[in-house]
Amino acid sequence: MNIIGKWKVKKIGILQPDFSMKMFTPQELEEIEDTEEYLKMAGSIIEFLPDGTMNTLLPVPEELVNQCLEEGMEIVDGFGIIDSTIWKEENGEYFYDTKIEGEIFGEKVSPFEKLEVEDDCILYSQILLEKV
Repeated sequence: MNIIGKWKVKKIGILQPDFSMKMFTPQELEEIEDTEEYLKMAGSIIEFLPDGTMNTLLPVPEELVNQCLEEGMEIVDGFGIIDSTIWKEENGEYFYDTKIEGEIFGEKVSPFEKLEVEDDCILYSQILLEKV
């Protein structure tokens, strides 16, 4: 599967009181209390560019475009780039840079995490994406 392009949120995983993970659609999140942050994420777009860049985009209302530009935000097609990292393909599998570095028992750990690809969707950090 070719992941280059824009992907929208299909479902978001939320940790439950019993420590299980339950997936919710953006519409389901609207009906649940205290999910404002998840709803913001649900409105985001993940863009995989051919050069290995992975951008997280959020829609910017027209009345805020100038303010966002003044604050240094890059805006593309009405979306502000709120995060940017890199992705790569190795042996037919896809990975993204979490920007988390560290060691376990004195051995350096790779900051790259696998993107799970199945049924024309991508699972990215508890967020299920579908192609736009």
